[in-house]
Amino acid sequence: MKPTRQTLIARLRDQHDEESWETFVQIYQRYIYVVIRRMNLSHSEAEDLVQEILLKVWNKLPEFDYNPDKARFRTWLSTVIKNRVITYIRSNQSHSNKLNKAAAEIGGTYSEHEVDEIIRKEWENYITNMAMERIAKSFHGQAIKVFEMSLDGKSIAEIAEKLNLKENSVYKSRNRVKARLIEEISLLRSDLE
Repeated sequence: MKPTRQTLIARLRDQHDEESWETFVQIYQRYIYVVIRRMNLSHSEAEDLVQEILLKVWNKLPEFDYNPDKARFRTWLSTVIKNRVITYIRSNQSHSNKLNKAAAEIGGTYSEHEVDEIIRKEWENYITNMAMERIAKSFHGQAIKVFEMSLDGKSIAEIAEKLNLKENSVYKSRNRVKARLIEEISLLRSDLE
C-alpha cells in the first residue's frame, strides 16, 4: 500500500527512514529536474541543483509544518526550487549569458511570476504524464491509442478508419480513458500536492 503524501511527509520527519526518502525521491526528482532544465540550465547544472534541492528538502522536512489550509506541500516545494534556482543564476556570472538568452526567447527577463509559471506548467505536464503511465496498464486493445489520436486532433471518423474500429467504439474508448485520466490526475494531486 502506497503511503499518502501526508503520511509520507510525516514519515520523512524521521530522517532515518530510508524507504520513505527513496519513495519521495522517486516521486519528485524527475519533476525538479525538468523544471530546472526549462530555465535553460545545462544537464549537469540541473543534476547538481536537483541534489542540492533534495538535500535542502531532506534537511527542512523534519520542521515542515504541513497545514493544507495554509499551503499545499507542492507550493512549499515550488518555493524551494524557485529560490534555489534564482539564487544559483544570480550568483554565477557565467550564467548571465544563459539568462540573457532565456530573456530574449521570452521577450524580457525572468521575473518571479515567469518562474512560477514555468513551475506550474511543468507540474501539470508531470502529473498528467504520470497519470497516463499509471492508467495505461488498465486499458486493453487500442483504447490508449484512440485517446492519444484524439489529443492529436483526429476526428472520431478518422480514428475509426485508421484503427479499423466502429465510431461508437472509438467514442466509448476515448471517453473511458479520459474519465480514468481525470480521476488519476485528481488522485495524484491529492497525494502529491
